[in-house]
Amino acid sequence: MAGWSVAGNEVARAIAHRVSTTSSSSAMMQRMDRAAATLIPTSYDGREQALIKHRLLEQYLEKLFFIIGMGSKNGGRPMELCYVDCFAGPWGDSSEAMESTSIAISLKTLDSCRRTLAKFGVHVTIRALYVEANPTSFSRLRAYLDTVQALSIKSHCLQGDFVALRQQILDWVGPHAFAFFFIDPLGYTEIAVPTLAPLVSRPRSEFLINLMYEHANRAMSIGNMRERMAFVLGEDLEVAGLTPQGRERAFVHTYRKSLKQCAPGTAQRRLRAAHARVLHPERDRTKYHLVYLTSHPKGVVEFMDISEKAHRLQSKVRAVLRDEKRAELHQTHELWAPGTMVDLDAGHPSPADVDAYWQRFLSAGDRQINVATFADILEETDWFEGDLQASLVRLMKAGKLVNRTADVRRRSSVPLHYRDRDGETLGWEQGSGELF
Repeated sequence: MAGWSVAGNEVARAIAHRVSTTSSSSAMMQRMDRAAATLIPTSYDGREQALIKHRLLEQYLEKLFFIIGMGSKNGGRPMELCYVDCFAGPWGDSSEAMESTSIAISLKTLDSCRRTLAKFGVHVTIRALYVEANPTSFSRLRAYLDTVQALSIKSHCLQGDFVALRQQILDWVGPHAFAFFFIDPLGYTEIAVPTLAPLVSRPRSEFLINLMYEHANRAMSIGNMRERMAFVLGEDLEVAGLTPQGRERAFVHTYRKSLKQCAPGTAQRRLRAAHARVLHPERDRTKYHLVYLTSHPKGVVEFMDISEKAHRLQSKVRAVLRDEKRAELHQTHELWAPGTMVDLDAGHPSPADVDAYWQRFLSAGDRQINVATFADILEETDWFEGDLQASLVRLMKAGKLVNRTADVRRRSSVPLHYRDRDGETLGWEQGSGELF
């Protein structure tokens, strides 16, 4: 049970005890409630999955624009960065500040990024476009943008159907800027591969697309919906006979593959894809997948790094909701705060599966692994770097695998430094035995 996080042995021994209904226990519960509220702001009550989505968007957008901006430091022409929210809303937050919406989160993140770049002597222009069809939501959107004009971001909004506005969106971005598209509709037909193709084929662009798997999965089981689902996925997908897990993987990987085929590329510069799985807050099923598209291998690496952090947050949020629901059901309070005990192994591959993968990967001989190769591995497996590096630690300690480039004895948790310019070379030790 190494994946469980417990607040000390004393707390573990006290699991069977209930908190007495005294003034001190009341104060303790107030502190617990405050701790839970810090993790899950009240504006996300009932839509906790949006918290995971927004944290991933915020953290990746900040890192992406900083990296792109810094890369332009010696580039000559001033860099222009564009952010496009194709289904902006606002949704789910009725407050005037709209702090739990992608609108407010993106603007604050972009403004912070621009200021940070300026401290490094990098001066970029950042523009943001927000598209919304609903008249009531658009009115709130426009009013909000009018109140934040003091920010350093040039923001604009368009009212209308996203599909009808695709060319206008591309005209607003222009031919030279780097653009990040956030595509987060309420349904799934709006993100059909043919619909997104005109945007995806644009050079110098990255995408974060919300694939509503929970809704789409139901539609796949309806016979007369097969043609529509083939349109969404870009090809007909046969799922009969697959396990639920196999069905889900086939669905999202087919969608990713079809999107990548929308833009021609070369072996050195081709579209890549990854995704982050967002679960229903209180049920063990997928709510949606956040599908990511880029033309740079480092993008996949950085996105999966942020996704791993978002996965840990998701585990904590689900643990809080589980404990709060249990306390409400039984009308009791536990000694530990909601979410203290978190299953950190949930959603990760088994160590045996990862170990076996490395053996297959190295079965033909030594392999040099740089950023591009590691991005290939992440695309293929959907695993996090932490799982892959932990497997290397196990295999090296067991004498089955060796890093032929470096003195790995000086390393602990990160035995492979693939980010180095040429990467590093791994090899399977002959005669060390089979794992499978």
